[in-house]
Amino acid sequence: MLGGAEPVVNLSTRLRGPARVYFRGSHWLGKSIDGLEVPYGAGLFDPQSSVTLANGDVDGDNGVTVFDYDKLSLAFDSSFGDKGCNADADLDGDGSVSVFDYDILSSEFDRVGDSL
Repeated sequence: MLGGAEPVVNLSTRLRGPARVYFRGSHWLGKSIDGLEVPYGAGLFDPQSSVTLANGDVDGDNGVTVFDYDKLSLAFDSSFGDKGCNADADLDGDGSVSVFDYDILSSEFDRVGDSL
């Protein structure tokens, strides 16, 4: 959950039935799910609890490493609109880069997301 709302994915496809779907967000690790039922045509797809993404990928390389600590440190103690603020370092989505973001990064350290 981010920003108080459950994520919902809007798909537009000609596929019908089970498919492999890849999920990825700006500072989230990628996740592939096989066999998800995809609605035919344009429509909302709500994965509910079937898909959970790991947080902490500040540098966008699909892994949580020491390089993410470096990017977070450069943006530390900044808020959106400040010079040097990195929105991807705001892991908890509260509008600023703080010790709470370090906490999230540390809890996910050394994880790697699925590839496409």
